[in-house]
Amino acid sequence: MLFLFIGYYDAEKMNQSSQQELDAVMERCNPPLEQFFKQTRVLYEWRPGEETKQARLLDGQIERRNGADTSKAEQIGSLIIFEADDLEQAVDLALLHPTTQLAEAEQYGWRMEVRPLIEVIKVP
Repeated sequence: MLFLFIGYYDAEKMNQSSQQELDAVMERCNPPLEQFFKQTRVLYEWRPGEETKQARLLDGQIERRNGADTSKAEQIGSLIIFEADDLEQAVDLALLHPTTQLAEAEQYGWRMEVRPLIEVIKVP
């Protein structure tokens, strides 16, 4: 089965750290990431860019905005599609990711969720 891993972070908390501190944390991510990729059949991985545009229908009109939703500090940091036998195995594999392996994860508001991809729709 295919699963979607979504890793989140708290942008406000991350922005409070210096680039040097963030680089050091990202360096500590390497061993758990190596283990994650060694044990998990990852098909795709994306790291979304920070530039964001929004649109929504409001009172029958399309409202457009530049930037992320500032009412939410939580942002998507990682999207991964991987294979597992079932949801329990998918969660066990996802727990190898640095999101749940580093002590700093709590400090920076890192969290993850795993969702089964139940239907693949081919677009012509």
